[in-house]
Amino acid sequence: ARGGGIGGTSAGAMIQSDFVYNACGNRVETEDALADPYRDVSFTYNFFSWGNLRGTIVDTHFYKRERMGRIMAFIARQIKDGVSKSALGIAVSEDTSVVVEKNGRAKVMGRGPAYFILGDRTPEVCEKRTPLTYSNYKIWKVNSGDTFNLRNRPTTGYYLRSVKRGRIDSDPY
Repeated sequence: ARGGGIGGTSAGAMIQSDFVYNACGNRVETEDALADPYRDVSFTYNFFSWGNLRGTIVDTHFYKRERMGRIMAFIARQIKDGVSKSALGIAVSEDTSVVVEKNGRAKVMGRGPAYFILGDRTPEVCEKRTPLTYSNYKIWKVNSGDTFNLRNRPTTGYYLRSVKRGRIDSDPY
């Protein structure tokens, strides 16, 4: 509110989002989350209330740990559980930062890209003990030095990926 800056790495970045994955128990990775989006997966809500991060979930250590499927499952859960009608994943890799300015512009800085993954419809299958099926996630790959507008999301420049019975249809990166 006073115009100051806030930052975080790893879990410190994850808690900045609207929907926060609780990594308190067993660590859930892509294969597990896609096989069962509910097993060992829980969330905290309203930890912080940053206007520009409304409707988001942040994940870190993204590319090295191949967490695209994990964030896809987290997004599907927000919609299926009735938390939100859509959810935007912000995926940040090692040696990379996403700096969100007060105007809603997210600038990617550092070594690698960041990914912005949008789920904007109800998943076909998102149930306990059942592999995830969710069609047409919109994914924007934003390279270092480029920006993504969180307030007015772009309507072009994305590619689509789907999950069918717990498997991503093609390389999501």
